Amino acid sequence: MDLDTILPVGTSEKVPVGLLDFDTNNPRFTPDKAPASSSDDDVVIQLARSADLAELVQSISTSGYINIEPLIVIERGGRFAVLEGNRRLAAVKVLRNEDLAQQAKLTLPAMDNDKRASLEELLCYRVATEADARDLIGFKHINGPQGWDAFAKARFAARWLDDEHSKPDGMTIADIASRMGDQHMTIHRMVTALFVLDQAEREEVYSIEDRKKRSFSFSHLYTGLAYEEFTSYLGMGRPDRSTDPSRDPVPSSNFHQLQNVLVWLYGSKDRDIAPAVKSQNPDLNRLREVLGSRVATKVLEERGSLDEAVVAATPMSLRFEQHLIAANAELQYALSALEGFDPDTQPEMVQIADSASKKARLIKAQVDALAAETSE
Repeated sequence: MDLDTILPVGTSEKVPVGLLDFDTNNPRFTPDKAPASSSDDDVVIQLARSADLAELVQSISTSGYINIEPLIVIERGGRFAVLEGNRRLAAVKVLRNEDLAQQAKLTLPAMDNDKRASLEELLCYRVATEADARDLIGFKHINGPQGWDAFAKARFAARWLDDEHSKPDGMTIADIASRMGDQHMTIHRMVTALFVLDQAEREEVYSIEDRKKRSFSFSHLYTGLAYEEFTSYLGMGRPDRSTDPSRDPVPSSNFHQLQNVLVWLYGSKDRDIAPAVKSQNPDLNRLREVLGSRVATKVLEERGSLDEAVVAATPMSLRFEQHLIAANAELQYALSALEGFDPDTQPEMVQIADSASKKARLIKAQVDALAAETSE
């Protein structure tokens, strides 16, 4: 079959759906959103889970497939791979295949025959290379109306950067960010974090497949690397947006620290270790505080408890202040609930009250003594 006759490079024409394949290198297939295999069934099942395919299926079944915006395709192995428009292709394939819809747990609405006829051929625009499609795809999915998640954006930009590095006068990451409409150079931070993960995988320091939770919070890493406490612990230089991110950002002497950070962020399934950072707020800042203290970092490395490490990172004066304020508040709550106390059924409360009173008097005596010393 002559694909050049069906759809020459640089032109838009309708193409039979049977000639269209999903792009299995799609950046949207992040670690927690990757299909089980490259088969149509698994790709559609995953897109149904992560890309709100049901809404698009409903829309197309009501109005038919409207050939306004072409799919962007490239020739691979005598067929057309869809670089842009995989979600639309998945919706069409589902509407054409009831068994596939059932596997993806999608309900197929009734569809008129004239609207069903619109599913036979889809408008496509053919490019010669993936680079020819990057501007359009990048703007649409990075700062445009159908944004990818952070990991997908980083993967897309990193592939683009690698391609530019193969050229004598290729673009920099700053150029790419500008082309994508990223005025704050967020892409630089994301690509740096992706390269850290890639290095950890390549050097067998840590595999993201070993993460404890199914979900993958890429933002934990690229946000953490914006803090000096993280980069210092990893032996990395401070982010320099005037230069491209390094493919090997962490020195080999700090691979153990790199493994620690990734385990703290994502846990380890094989070692049955839960992540220390359970949520970005407040745990990422707590980890930052710990990494700023040698003593606290040592506690975290040896004990694996972020709570214990935070205590070690907190100055004694501040810890006293925090505990005393909290104790005073709790005593106020206890005082307000005193009517609920029954000495006949709660005799142990008398002993606890006596113990609290002794501790309070001891604290007050020592505070008064210290205050007297400083006033002399």
